[in-house]
Amino acid sequence: MNLSRLYNVFNAEKAKVSLVGAVVVDTNNVGFYAFRANCNEVIKSHQVTVKDLDPLREGWSEQDPMAILRAVKECILNTTSPGGMVMGVRVVAVGIANHRGSVVAWNRRTGEPLCNVILWSDNRTAAMVDEYLRTNDKYRFQGVCGLPFSPYFSAFKIKWLLVNDVKVMSAYRGGDCYFGTIDSWLLWNMTGGKNGGVFATDSSNASYTFLMNINTLKWDKHLLKFFGISEKFLPTIKTSSEVFGNISEGYLIDTPVSGIIGNRQAALIGQKCFRSGLTKGILDKSGSIFTITGEDKVFSKNGLLTTIAYRLDSRPIFALEGPIASAGHTIDWVKKCLNVRETECLALKTKDKSQNEVYFVPAFNGLYAPHWRHEARSVLVGANKSTNNEDILKAAMKSVCFQTQDIVEALNDDLKMSIDKIQIDGYLSEEGLIMQYLSDITNSQIEVAKYKNGVALGAAMAAGYAPEINVWNALCMPGDNGVIYQPKMTADERKIRMFDWRRALRRSYNWIDYNNRLDNFWLTVSITSGVIFIGGYLILKK
Repeated sequence: MNLSRLYNVFNAEKAKVSLVGAVVVDTNNVGFYAFRANCNEVIKSHQVTVKDLDPLREGWSEQDPMAILRAVKECILNTTSPGGMVMGVRVVAVGIANHRGSVVAWNRRTGEPLCNVILWSDNRTAAMVDEYLRTNDKYRFQGVCGLPFSPYFSAFKIKWLLVNDVKVMSAYRGGDCYFGTIDSWLLWNMTGGKNGGVFATDSSNASYTFLMNINTLKWDKHLLKFFGISEKFLPTIKTSSEVFGNISEGYLIDTPVSGIIGNRQAALIGQKCFRSGLTKGILDKSGSIFTITGEDKVFSKNGLLTTIAYRLDSRPIFALEGPIASAGHTIDWVKKCLNVRETECLALKTKDKSQNEVYFVPAFNGLYAPHWRHEARSVLVGANKSTNNEDILKAAMKSVCFQTQDIVEALNDDLKMSIDKIQIDGYLSEEGLIMQYLSDITNSQIEVAKYKNGVALGAAMAAGYAPEINVWNALCMPGDNGVIYQPKMTADERKIRMFDWRRALRRSYNWIDYNNRLDNFWLTVSITSGVIFIGGYLILKK
């Protein structure tokens, strides 16, 4: 990041009388936030829930792309007034932050979606990935795109659509198909759609497609050929902070969209992660742990991703990232299935030494970094006749910390350093029990962000920082020091806990053989995916 530009273009007088908007699309929530320029004060906001569609098959996760678009329009409508005003102050720019890895295809002539959004968590391409792995090493293209073979990434979803979806295949052959991540779908529609909408994305989203060359920041011709995808059906890759186009209708008509960034990367900007070596975690429904590596790329030998942290200028800032598939979702799932509530007596209190420790491995649709086992499924290990619902909830809460420590150990080895401080945001950062155990198991100081919505703030900062807008100076943002947790666990206990966690982890491997399973076998697979452990426990207790 060219920090000198922060001082050269910042317009302090304009910032005093301006607002910057942020569209945030999380997996199941859409929001619009109007920030006072150059500070973290939200003047007004509105949020809408977007539900997943009922899955047609086990492992599928979809949403209606029009529902996402309607939700964005509703949020803007309920936040702004004619002329782009919010409580008498004008919104001068809008940024977009979105979940990465999800894909949608639409007809560029009619604007109609050709399919539902295939969400990042969708696992339908697992058999395809296994087929690739028969003749390719998992990290064959790591030096090109920074990623391992995994159903997580967009290219496999696009390939699946080209092989299996008749509407997509037809539009593709006719030259009328656009493929994009959620940001591209929103930008195209917000800037005119079929009547001149801008078809673009930013480097942080493109880096999660498995199609962008991490060295050139362009679509890679060899990867496009490998998947059989033509570049003309993909959006133009730009920086995260520049004017993409102007909004074409509604209260924000003619307002520039000047920032696009993946939601995890937006949190990095929102929490001022501008220093190389800084480690940050975002923990909510899912999660990610990043260490900033600056302008230097580090290619992991331990299952981490080499990705774009942010690209606010021409030169990108890189990071090593470890995505976590299920964090808060695991806790919510256990609460719902077991009908348990969190109380002060829950979770991390000391158990009777005669009782076994319970471990829950949340591999609902496989495991992400650093293991990359898409065939793994959830298991509950260590339960005995004294185990109760609260113990299982405790295990779910601890699983967030164990998954984080797996990533931290990989970071330590790749970077040849010892991470002793981690900044955390996301809604799980408000759970003191989890944060203390996270500090214990990682043997690190955990610094919880005071301002929790770093994603929205980062999207607004990227938009306000654009050279054409210049109302945001990130270096002058106030400090964001919140609660700090220090490790209390002994080294021996930490070693025992991690040893047992890894024993449980190995038991989750190889639950599904995608190449030999029958199409109508999904019910049996869902039973063996981990539910049987919980279900058997419930029957026993009754």
